[in-house]
Amino acid sequence: MLHALQDALRAAPDDEAALERGLSEGLAAYDAYLALVVTAHPMSCRVGCTACCHDNPRGVTGVEIERLRRSVDTFPDRARVKSAFARLAAQRADAEAWRRRQEPCPLLDGDGRCRAYAARPLACRAFVAVTPAEWCDPSSPRYADRVNPHLDPPRVILQILQALSARRGLSVATDLHTGMAG
Repeated sequence: MLHALQDALRAAPDDEAALERGLSEGLAAYDAYLALVVTAHPMSCRVGCTACCHDNPRGVTGVEIERLRRSVDTFPDRARVKSAFARLAAQRADAEAWRRRQEPCPLLDGDGRCRAYAARPLACRAFVAVTPAEWCDPSSPRYADRVNPHLDPPRVILQILQALSARRGLSVATDLHTGMAG
C-alpha cells in the first residue's frame, strides 16, 4: 500500500493514470490487510448491514473525495445523490448525535449495498464491528456495549493522501458529507 501511494506522490501532479493506479493499488492493499485482520479477529460485518453507513466519516482526503465523485458521476441518478449529500452536509452534527438520526448514506442502494464500494474512502473502509451487528443500531438495547474498533491505516498513509490532495489543490474534507457536497 505504502509503495503504491508513494509512486503516485512521485508522479506528475496531473498524471491521472498514476494517481488512480496508486490509489487503487493502495486501497486494495488496505482491503487485503483488513481481510487478514478478519482471519484473526472475526468481524460481524456483512453485506446489507448498513449500521456504519449511517455514520458520517471524518478525515476524508481530497483525493478520496475526488475519486468518489468520479464514481458518483457515473450514476444515472447522480444529481439526486449529490443533492442528498448537500442536504446531509447542511445538517451536520457530532458523531454520536448523527448515528442516532439514522440518516443513510446516499450511496446505499435498496439492498443496503454501497454503490461506490470500490471508490469508498479509507474512513469508510475502517469501520468494522466485532460484536453482533445488530448491536450497532442506536435503538438496540446493547448499543452501548458494541465494539467497533476503527482500523485506521498507518499515519504515513494518511500523510501521503493529504500530500497528494495538497499537490492537486484539494483540501481534507471535514467529513464525507461536506466533502461530497463541496
